[in-house]
Amino acid sequence: MKKLLSIAIAAAVSAPMAVNADTTIYGLIDNALTHNDNGTTESWDVEQGNGVSRLGVKGNEDLGNGLKAIFQYEWATQTTEGGSTQTGFTNRLGYVGLTGGFGTAAIGRQWTPYYGAVGKTDIMNAPAAGFRQNLNTFRTGNALAYMTPNMSGFSAAAALVIDQAGGADTEDTVDSLNLALKYDNGPLSVGLGYHAAEANSAYNATAADLDQWGLSGKYNFGNVAIVGAWEDQDFGAADQEAWSLGAEAYFGNNTVRVLFGETDRDAAADTDAWALGVQHNFSKRTRVYAEYANQDTAGSADQSEFALGLRHDF
Repeated sequence: MKKLLSIAIAAAVSAPMAVNADTTIYGLIDNALTHNDNGTTESWDVEQGNGVSRLGVKGNEDLGNGLKAIFQYEWATQTTEGGSTQTGFTNRLGYVGLTGGFGTAAIGRQWTPYYGAVGKTDIMNAPAAGFRQNLNTFRTGNALAYMTPNMSGFSAAAALVIDQAGGADTEDTVDSLNLALKYDNGPLSVGLGYHAAEANSAYNATAADLDQWGLSGKYNFGNVAIVGAWEDQDFGAADQEAWSLGAEAYFGNNTVRVLFGETDRDAAADTDAWALGVQHNFSKRTRVYAEYANQDTAGSADQSEFALGLRHDF
């Protein structure tokens, strides 16, 4: 009788685990001690790193015949402040979709195909996002997206941003188009992205249409990897062009990084930037890093940041 009771209790406890077997809770905490110098004042602070601390849940359900339902929620979390000083959770991702032999289709807030193709130079850990020269669109809401299957290393993706928030856009249909073509095979990864946004729409509340192209690549030689990106943005009088070039060198559990970049603007001062950093991996999930970044904008004082950070993924 006791044995039967033990089996019944074990089955009752394990049943919810079986139901949730295809659901994963994940996240990361990335905090750094930083020193910032804007040419006028210097300050020490504790900030979140480029990793942006987050908490998420994702999963899938097997629907049979090679078809799966997928979903993902992800929230940015404030891990250096508290109480009434910060909002707390903010939405990063929230989508549901179907995946199978035809590819993947999803609807909701997602990573943009453009960033997936062009964001290969986003390699630094430090909080100083302004020092990374890029014009990327990272995530977007109100998106209907599709990604092809991998075809011998080639894949393509498209996303439509559809938001009926009104504004001066009388058509109020598709506010933004995001396209990407990628090739990932062995040591070589190359991405081409296109981003367009209609003027006076919920996505782009300006009087100018936006058209943007980006090209990015990475080649891994084994102990060294080279990354580079070029982007061109046509945005009325605010046209701009950006490039960045970087490298990573791997020494066991240590990685050394260097990144250079420039943004040329038609309607504002140009900016040159560079960053140097070292990272030590205690494990696949825990790292410590030290990075220095410098930014020089024409007509303004140099700005710099030093960061010493610790990141744990779970």
